[in-house]
Amino acid sequence: MKRWGLSKAALATVLCTSMMLAACSDNSSSDTGQSPAPGSTGSPAAKTEEVVTLRLLVIETGTSWNTYPNSAIAQEIAKKVGVKIEYVEADDSKFSVLLAGGDLPDIIRAEPAKYGKQLIEGNLIIPMDNMLEQYGKDIKNNVPILVNYSRENWSEGKKQLYFLSPQIQSEPSSIYKPLTIGPTIRWDLYKDIGAPEFNTPDELLDVLEQIVKKHPVTADGKKMYGVSMFQDWGLWPYVVPFSWHTMQTTNNSDLMARKLGETQYRNILTDEASTFWVAMDFYNKAYMRGLLDPDALTMKYNDYLAKATAGQIVIGPAMWAMGDFNTKFANEGKGYVVLPVGKSAWSGGVNPLGWTGKSYSISKSSKHPEKAMEFLNYLYSYEGARTLFSGVEGVHWDMADGKPKLKEEVLALKTAGGAAWSQTGINIDPNLMGLGSAVIDPKTNTPIDLFATNEALANGITLLEQDFSKHYGGLHPGDVLAKRIKEGKLIDNNTNVAGLTTEQIILEGKVGLPAIPEDLHRVEAQVKELAARYAARLILAGNDSQFATIKKEAIKAFTDAGVEKFTEFYVNDYAQRRQTTGALPAKLNN
Repeated sequence: MKRWGLSKAALATVLCTSMMLAACSDNSSSDTGQSPAPGSTGSPAAKTEEVVTLRLLVIETGTSWNTYPNSAIAQEIAKKVGVKIEYVEADDSKFSVLLAGGDLPDIIRAEPAKYGKQLIEGNLIIPMDNMLEQYGKDIKNNVPILVNYSRENWSEGKKQLYFLSPQIQSEPSSIYKPLTIGPTIRWDLYKDIGAPEFNTPDELLDVLEQIVKKHPVTADGKKMYGVSMFQDWGLWPYVVPFSWHTMQTTNNSDLMARKLGETQYRNILTDEASTFWVAMDFYNKAYMRGLLDPDALTMKYNDYLAKATAGQIVIGPAMWAMGDFNTKFANEGKGYVVLPVGKSAWSGGVNPLGWTGKSYSISKSSKHPEKAMEFLNYLYSYEGARTLFSGVEGVHWDMADGKPKLKEEVLALKTAGGAAWSQTGINIDPNLMGLGSAVIDPKTNTPIDLFATNEALANGITLLEQDFSKHYGGLHPGDVLAKRIKEGKLIDNNTNVAGLTTEQIILEGKVGLPAIPEDLHRVEAQVKELAARYAARLILAGNDSQFATIKKEAIKAFTDAGVEKFTEFYVNDYAQRRQTTGALPAKLNN
């Protein structure tokens, strides 16, 4: 296998090229030139007009876009669309305050089934229909299923287009990329104890105990912890990190989870086999074994990243949650990898309706709604999506024999990582891509994500990834995953759709999620607050008897707060949606 090396001089050359492109446009001043045709993503923005700043509201913290405001991707968007994007971060509480105030940023990213009623009936967002013909031709042509579904289901009966969800992909990819979510372990420390296989949370605790016993402190003397958490993402740390074992994921409500292969949701607080209770059991045992970071119940996401960067956490929930440790130690082959263990992998699948929880709408408060529409259209164009996934033509890739091909130095730049790579802006926020990575550009008959080919995955591989792949007998981490799925050792979302026809896949994707009524929103909020409070008590329980007592008290408190009423609505609504759409009947696989 060939591995691209990159000297400091070469890194500087690539970075300078990206920076030079970034310097070509000043977002705060006017340019001169010709105006593009409306809705055209291929022609430069009008140089006689100012580059407009659009503020994008997201319900999450720790995003990276604002850190690199002059990235090559940001400057390409300014060049092609005439806009500069600025993120506005919010948690649920801040988002609620902004909604109540009514003066929202230009673009809002939120779940329509959860916030659509408040946004539409509160006259906070505008329909896009009148702008679609002039400024949204790529949206019309490339995602018609989404447009029609959104009008029918996300408009509070108005039959208008208010929301557009990203990552639209109706066909599964045959190429497996490296896992980014799952048991994300310090590979060098794991190998140092013999890389013992584990497939359950209890077995993982044994592994963590061995590692911490052998490596109680970091190289610079900081205390090592088996596991930690961050507490500013709601119930996230009690849901997502254990999907590899429970095969359950939530959607527009943290309270309801669906198991891979199931067609119905269950409540994670009242179902004692759910991902929430698996998490409670795991964290409590980690606490009693001395493996849990004492800051885990109060720490914010950014503080978590700092501890991961310092190498103080043995295992985490995802690659993007482990800070810059891999970059710092890239030359030594140390770092975090996601292990292909347990029952399922967070990989594959199709999304005819995309990632609905990250859907975009245009604020009524925006002074530049047409520019917002042009920007959204760019996200759903083949050119725009390829740029976001793969970089700028002529800078990061070139056309060769009618096919786009990544430059070798760019593959090496990605392998090296760090600020030089981040400064490109490539794939810095997957929630921005209107189209999924495996979508084929009809002009070149190639995937829009040029990094998601076997050639690119094998060539752009780090020392760490080489060692990991060699251990499992694969060419690259994605190849390792593909082989384990083929051998039946893991299942993923591709497994889930393997027996369905294209028509059935589309029907499944069009089911949609329950739009939660306002009274049940209040129930949900109250129950989530209770769950967070009881989680802390459960995790810090001193023995099994105390844990069982608190668990019984917690379930009663959830019930008294109305969790069963919420569950009944959600389950019945979802079952009716499946029936109306013609999808498979709603069913649990107990």
